[in-house]
Amino acid sequence: MFPRSLTFATALGRLRLAWTAEGICLLRFTDALDREEAREAPAWVLEAVRRIMAHLAGRPQDLSAIPVDLSALTPFQRQVAEVLRATRPGQTLSYGEVALLAGRPGAARAVGRAVKTNPILILVPCHRVVGARDPGGWSAFGSPDVKARLLALETLKNRDE
Repeated sequence: MFPRSLTFATALGRLRLAWTAEGICLLRFTDALDREEAREAPAWVLEAVRRIMAHLAGRPQDLSAIPVDLSALTPFQRQVAEVLRATRPGQTLSYGEVALLAGRPGAARAVGRAVKTNPILILVPCHRVVGARDPGGWSAFGSPDVKARLLALETLKNRDE
């Protein structure tokens, strides 16, 4: 089944979101506009959009319960995604730690590739993966600044709890 999609504006930029019956399968920054209107999306997708927009506007949300569809990923990419989905907001892991938790010790570079090509930004929180010595500046978000802003939002959420 070809996923349906929509785009929406957030405080960090325009996002394209696509979904299947199983969950969200794509969430990426984009400059494009969809012709499909949001009212055609199911209620659970509109709720996910609302929560993502609030989160990126500085009102931290628990996004972990939003369903994702990882079926298009390779088995290793799915393992990495599942490790990242299990992290807590504000928690960071090194590429090597993610590799170890995914059952592939020594595969830090492969984790880097999986993180860089993550199709479901924010919901599969690849921004929580940092270099062993620094935050790192991988390009899934386009800039280290966006990564830092997402981590800061999560730190704010943890302070409020």
